[in-house]
Amino acid sequence: MRTQFILLAAVLGVAPMLCAQHAAKPPIAIKATAKGEIPAGPAITDSAMCDDAGNVYSRPFGPNSVSEYLRAPIVEITAEAKPVGSFPSEGHTFFVRGDRVYALAGPPPSLSVVEFAQDRSVKSRTKLQLDFFVQVSLLGVFKSGEYLVVGLAGTITETAPHLRTPFTAVFAADGRLVKKVYDPEDEDARQKAEGSDPKYFRCCSDSGNEFVGWNADVAAGSDGYVYLMHGTSPPLIYVISPAGDVVRKFQVNVGNPELTTNSIKFHEGRLAIGFGWVGDLPESLIKVIDLKGNSIADYEIKEGARDSDPILACYNADGFTLMPRRAGPKPYLLTAKLP
Repeated sequence: MRTQFILLAAVLGVAPMLCAQHAAKPPIAIKATAKGEIPAGPAITDSAMCDDAGNVYSRPFGPNSVSEYLRAPIVEITAEAKPVGSFPSEGHTFFVRGDRVYALAGPPPSLSVVEFAQDRSVKSRTKLQLDFFVQVSLLGVFKSGEYLVVGLAGTITETAPHLRTPFTAVFAADGRLVKKVYDPEDEDARQKAEGSDPKYFRCCSDSGNEFVGWNADVAAGSDGYVYLMHGTSPPLIYVISPAGDVVRKFQVNVGNPELTTNSIKFHEGRLAIGFGWVGDLPESLIKVIDLKGNSIADYEIKEGARDSDPILACYNADGFTLMPRRAGPKPYLLTAKLP
């Protein structure tokens, strides 16, 4: 699931590698404007995304229960924070592509991709060719119709699951397994999680790996690839083809190890990465890069974001839309226009 058991407790995680080496430019300050109060009580949101019309989708849930997370529906609101409707809970994670909403559903290993119709009913349910337990965290949908599934694999014991091994695979539109992705960085992440490296593993559980955990995300490009951002610092991005090949990978130089990612979005041949701040640092940062990881611009949001730890939900020609990750009594949807 997108928020793993350990992360819920913690809230109460081929081509040569490229790394942009350009001199850092000072961030551009932009102002976040509240568009309206979100119709949801105090909650946590682990992901947010938009359709082509600018409507925002998220799954706010209470922090105290895994079952509450699994029951949480996908909520749709307009860019003005007006409620549109909700999709029935299908558990696990969801993805929006174009004007279509998809969800990953079912008890592992019997996982299916659910596609919703425009009236929010279930249009189709595609069972994935998977015969072992995977704790899923991310779903991506390729332009050509294939699915990218990301999560954790390992062993299941009578007492507790032991899941530290990153799992990434591409499935065909009919559910057939196309190819698993397991590069040297995945094995390195497994070893570091097994060794309790704090950058990869949080305490108090036999499962978890930040490589594919709370701070990881996926974005589907109009170029036909899916961009998988791993939850490490600095961010590591795999560019994955519908055939399951990692066509390239790169790290994003942010210059501050305290920054943690929360979202990646694709727009017109560029990627925008949202970062949350730690401690007594400025409000929020969005980094825009090209498709090889080279920096284009950094945007620092200094107003209106401190209390909500916003997630980057939308990136389009107008700018950015941000959804509170940890909503207070009055959670607001935020927008920030590009200068």
